[in-house]
Amino acid sequence: MTNATSIELKRITWISIVLFLLSCYLWSQREFFSQFKTPSALTIHTGLETATIIIFTSVFMVCWNAFGNLRKRSSLILAVTFLSASIFGFFHAISFQGMPGFPAAIDMHKSLSFWLLSRYLISLTLLGLVLQTRDIDISESISKISVYLGLVLTIIATFIIFTYPEIFPTTYQKGYGQTTFKIHCEMVLVALNSLTAGLFYRQIVQSDRIDSEGHLKIKRSMLFFAAAMMAISETYFSLYSFPDEIFVVIGHAFQVIAALAIYRGMVSINIHAPYSSLIQTTKDLQQTADELLIHKQRLTGVIETAMDGILTINDQHKIILVNPAAAQIFGYTVEALIGASIDIVIPMRHRNVHSAHVHQFGERGTTRRKMGGNFDDYYVTGLHADGTEFPIEASISSLIENEKRFYTVIFRDISERKAAKEKMAQYHSELTQLSSALQSIREEERKHIARELHDDLGQLLAALRMDLSLLQRDQNMTDKSRLTVSSMDQLLLTSITTLRRIATDLRPRALDEGGLFFALQTLQKEFSQRHGVHCDLIADEEQLILDDERSTAIYRIIQESLTNVARHAKANHVDIQFERTEDALQFVIQDDGRGIEEGAMNKTRSFGLVGMRERIKAMQGKFKVRSEVGKGTRIEIHIPLDTPIYNPAKTSTHLVQN
Repeated sequence: MTNATSIELKRITWISIVLFLLSCYLWSQREFFSQFKTPSALTIHTGLETATIIIFTSVFMVCWNAFGNLRKRSSLILAVTFLSASIFGFFHAISFQGMPGFPAAIDMHKSLSFWLLSRYLISLTLLGLVLQTRDIDISESISKISVYLGLVLTIIATFIIFTYPEIFPTTYQKGYGQTTFKIHCEMVLVALNSLTAGLFYRQIVQSDRIDSEGHLKIKRSMLFFAAAMMAISETYFSLYSFPDEIFVVIGHAFQVIAALAIYRGMVSINIHAPYSSLIQTTKDLQQTADELLIHKQRLTGVIETAMDGILTINDQHKIILVNPAAAQIFGYTVEALIGASIDIVIPMRHRNVHSAHVHQFGERGTTRRKMGGNFDDYYVTGLHADGTEFPIEASISSLIENEKRFYTVIFRDISERKAAKEKMAQYHSELTQLSSALQSIREEERKHIARELHDDLGQLLAALRMDLSLLQRDQNMTDKSRLTVSSMDQLLLTSITTLRRIATDLRPRALDEGGLFFALQTLQKEFSQRHGVHCDLIADEEQLILDDERSTAIYRIIQESLTNVARHAKANHVDIQFERTEDALQFVIQDDGRGIEEGAMNKTRSFGLVGMRERIKAMQGKFKVRSEVGKGTRIEIHIPLDTPIYNPAKTSTHLVQN
């Protein structure tokens, strides 16, 4: 319990004790004070009851209308209760001390019946509030049905009291006053309200345990005071015999005080609690606003300190946001760019096309994309303040805000990168030309060495063997000399065979004499015989009628592939299959070996694959390797036949010298 609640409870408790002691004194002097009569009793009683009815009606209005659909179960019950109590109180007031056309005794019975109904409704509702501490939300439809049902039941009870008053026990007898039944009913009300006041007092003391989420948010101190005042007032209403006694006025005065306290307590439920909720919502909104401000400041800081340029334009192509990096890239100040047209940073020849592209980008509904022609050069051309043009790598995004489209471009100056890329491309082209030239020179040297070995050294070895053959026919040669000459003949034969193999490896004569098809057949047979791997060549001679450059390159590619199979694949079978169209030649080399491990193809020492790539690139072909460990390797090659081959013969000398 807070200090404020404790102080308020003490004050209300002292007021209740003082009023209770005053009432005890009045009760003790009942015979004396009953002698005093109230002048104009009907007017005073009606006025006090009317004030009570007005307060109860206000409670109903507060409980029902506070914050529209924001209604709890407690608010609904209170609204129905005080609507019915106000109606019963109204009929009590107009029937008090007789109505025109009705006997006075009967009218007093009706009036007191209305009185008891209204007070029991209020007392039981207050007791329910103190017993049921938890609250729940009620829908609008259920609220309306409950109010309509309570109104219907109230009208039915009113009709019964007016039409069949004898159904209820007699509450008043003319010349005698209140009946025993009426007094007992008042005593029960005193007990109910006293119990309610005690329970409210205990709840106030234990408020720390019950004022949690989902519990009633009520002003318990005021409802404690209201229950205490109602208990005191009902005691006065049980004492009088005739309506003009002073006890009736005192009881009505306590009743008005109780009604005011109830109103104050109900306001806590239906106005203070929603306002507290509203205040909490306002605090949450303020906290959210503070967080948004922090995020805005952070975003502004990111934009201001970003190394890349950031620029936002509206649907009129006016610049509405630009960061310092963007202004520096274009050579302007931020202030000079804000509000200017985007055309100020676009070359004249691109402005119309740029506007059309931006419009199409917005119409397609795409939210973001890179700007530029293709993957290799996602850049556009920008315009410096001094009129010079420069390349920009940029991406564009769009969003719609308040039915207006905005475009944001994030970009960077790539002048240095573009220059470096162009220089790298130039170096790569030169290296490719050098590689092709070296390949061509190597082939020429191989061809020359193979020809020299075959034509010169081969002929000398053949002549030497012929001489040995003539020497072997000499009849005067001893057996020992004959054995020596025979051994020399075997060595010469081995040398000639080795020489032919070396010459064939350097430059197969079949390639020059029979063409690519016969050269590949010879390579296939020698590979199978030498390595014991079955090799199939699936091709037609007509498919492989090619010029010397392509024939040599294809032969070397297949030769290198078979060498790799022999060294690494541990295969049992190799297929070489050719397919030719009018403008291209495709061939596949497939083995059933162990395959190539992941990453091995990109090793810097895989010179075999590098050489194959360079040869294929020189023919402007395509090269693809598919391999899976344990399932072999498949090399797919596509060579166009309608494109010229780079001829290094014209540039080889120049490149080598340089």
